[in-house]
This record gives sequence, structure tokens and C-alpha cells, in this order.
Amino acid sequence: MPVQTKKIFIDSSVLLAFIDRTDPNHQKSTLSFDTIARQGFHIYTSYQNIADTYTTLGREVGISMALEFLQASLQSNIEIIFPQKADLITAHRMLRANRDRQISLRETLNATLMQKRGIMQILTFTYWHNLFGTYVSNLTA
Repeated sequence: MPVQTKKIFIDSSVLLAFIDRTDPNHQKSTLSFDTIARQGFHIYTSYQNIADTYTTLGREVGISMALEFLQASLQSNIEIIFPQKADLITAHRMLRANRDRQISLRETLNATLMQKRGIMQILTFTYWHNLFGTYVSNLTA
């Protein structure tokens, strides 16, 4: 197992679980965020994860909750990474090289952004393909 660093990437599945108290992973996400804060991790996510979470909340919970999420995200210490054209080119190459693995553009782009910043662990409740040597953090266990 790779050595843990003090950098961690947060997926939209964890953001949604943290906000939605009815989500089956809500308790796990809350405990994970407590551990991350206590251990002094530098927290990252992508613009795409923020946008996906906002859209899902707006559609499933309501625009007020979506707006509160966006405001809280902007005021938090989570660093939001914005992709550049070069990141999309890298993601596209990865997708073309792995056609048979059914990897999503979101996952590939997130892995590209993580690799670029030297972030090895992702906090997620969805399947992760371990692209670029990244791996799912055990903090959600």
C-alpha cells in the first residue's frame, strides 16, 4: 500500500454524502472529514466535482441547499482545482488508451488533476480505477 501523504482529493460522492443526512454514507463522510481535519490534510477537489454536487443538490434537494453548499465551499479551506486545456488533452489520451475499461471523463480528468498536483489519495464512495497510481483513501472505511 502506498505511503499516505497529507494531500487528499474529495470526490463529489463524498461531498453529497456529507451534506445529505439521508445518504447511507453520511456518517462515514462526517467521520472522514473529522479525521482529515484532525490529521491536517490539505484538501482538494475539482471544479467539476463542485459543479456536479451543486447540480445534484439543486435537482434533488433544492436550490437553497445548493446555494448554501456553494457558499460553504467557497469559504472553506478546500482548494478547488480548475482544469486547463492540457488537462483535457491528457484525459482524452487516457480515455483513448483505455477504451475497454469504461472509465468516465470525470474520473479521468480528476485523476489527471490529482497527478499534476502530486495527490495520491482520493476520498470517494464510487469505484475508482487507480489511474496514475492514485488510490482510494482508507478514511472512508
